[in-house]
Amino acid sequence: MSSLCLALAACATVEPVPVARPLTQASIDALGPTRVSITGNQMGVGKSWYYTEVNGAGAGLAGAIGGAIAGAIINAAPSARANRQASEIAEVVTPPKLDESLAGAVRGHVSPPRPNAVTISDVVITQKAVTPGDLDDAVEIVTNYTLSEDSSVLRVVSVATYKNAAIPYSTPYAFKKQPPASEKTGPVYRNTFTYYSTPLPVPNLTPELKERLVASARESARDENGAMPAEDSREFKALQREIELAQDDKLTGGETSVFLTREWLKDDGAPLAREVEKAHAFVAKYVALDLNRTAVPSLTGTDELLETTADDRTVRRIGAGPEAGSYVSSAANVTAPATYGNAVAVGKSTVTYVNGLKRQAKQGK
Repeated sequence: MSSLCLALAACATVEPVPVARPLTQASIDALGPTRVSITGNQMGVGKSWYYTEVNGAGAGLAGAIGGAIAGAIINAAPSARANRQASEIAEVVTPPKLDESLAGAVRGHVSPPRPNAVTISDVVITQKAVTPGDLDDAVEIVTNYTLSEDSSVLRVVSVATYKNAAIPYSTPYAFKKQPPASEKTGPVYRNTFTYYSTPLPVPNLTPELKERLVASARESARDENGAMPAEDSREFKALQREIELAQDDKLTGGETSVFLTREWLKDDGAPLAREVEKAHAFVAKYVALDLNRTAVPSLTGTDELLETTADDRTVRRIGAGPEAGSYVSSAANVTAPATYGNAVAVGKSTVTYVNGLKRQAKQGK
């Protein structure tokens, strides 16, 4: 018990600092023209959902087993739905398309060298499944794409970092004692850039929408060969449950997500591709700017409005808390924030693609 108290006390004494790490002017001068590497995406556009935990451990082994079974039953339908939607998205918006789109946006900011400034000299795509490990002397951008639980909002989060063995990180913060271990190592530069799409409108439940939901459930239940699930299978029971829900007079969150996912995928995914391109333009612009910003973020600052676009979308630099210094692009007139559950489904073709990269890496050894 005493060791636990000591551990908790040690954790409590760690002084928090913002996650963002701006470059110093000396580092900016040392970097000058710098290559940007887009880390190859391995998840595509993920579909978030909420995994319900069922804890039966208090009732012994039997309770734990019962809890596991109950959990599998409760999560079967939402898991299957999220995986189907992720697979539908993956057929249209692939990791290579995402990588090339982001690389193209960043290439738009390649420029000649300037005195006392970091400039982008080149842009490459690095598949970490093939060549793992951090790069030296390159800005690395890792990006995740996630649809909200109800599929109304696409969230794009890019984390940019820079490491250089010749330029060790030195914390700009003062501590009562020694700096924590997290402030003694790591990248000399780091920041986060988050884009939230304009939300798709949630539909009204009409007889026509019910028919579309039933048809969508049946179509999504087909396997790779187009066959429906066997009547005694768990997939068939899950399908029957979805059809029952689609035919009632309530529009559930799951049904909304099915409808809105299909809205994103209209015209070969054009609506989704447009938002991805907007997100990439935001990331590319503000990474290029932030690499030359030396202000050290504070836990107690205030948000700074950087830009308001013609459609009233805003770009803010967060001013307080652990996310201070990071950038957020938000749509106008959002009445309630989207939720992203605690699990993310990845499309089948994306899994196949990544496994192919890993096989390629093994064959190259």
